[in-house]
Amino acid sequence: METLLRAAEVVFAEVGYNRATTNLIAARASVSPGTLYQFYRNKEELAEALARQYAQQLEYLHRTVFEDKAAAVSLGELIDATVDPFLEFHRSAPAFESLFLAAAVSPELSGRIQVLHDTVASRIVSLFAPRAPKAKKEDLHWAAETAVGIVRGVLPLITPLKGKKRNRAIDELKSVLRRYLEPIVQVRSN
Repeated sequence: METLLRAAEVVFAEVGYNRATTNLIAARASVSPGTLYQFYRNKEELAEALARQYAQQLEYLHRTVFEDKAAAVSLGELIDATVDPFLEFHRSAPAFESLFLAAAVSPELSGRIQVLHDTVASRIVSLFAPRAPKAKKEDLHWAAETAVGIVRGVLPLITPLKGKKRNRAIDELKSVLRRYLEPIVQVRSN
């Protein structure tokens, strides 16, 4: 079953959910379509199983990444500690975007992911607040929303890259975040 899920993941990532077929998935897994059908009735079941795995991974990330980060760590270290795990998730979950953008998952599962996305900014505000105790909560909220938007905007550029190009793109993303956040988190706290 795991082989079929990994094959489905690759096919969904390569051709998108709508163009994926069970025949393509079976061929990628080096099994007959009949073997695939013993475990999954159709591509929708494969997508749902894969999306459930992604949702569990994201829920775990949200529980661990946004734990209290010491206010004493540098902004760069804070950015590394929050951005790196999400970049790794997207690298290791290549079909995530195609499944959730195509609404190929159940409303319940889609809702779980949406709640996680919706709470990212508020969790980031809680990381910023100790660093900027005099800053207005509204300003921190806008800074968090903007930072999330920056990451989401650059993510499609980073995801397909490998090696030095990927590292460079990640460095650029973090540089943009540092330059944007430093005056907000440090200057506004004065």
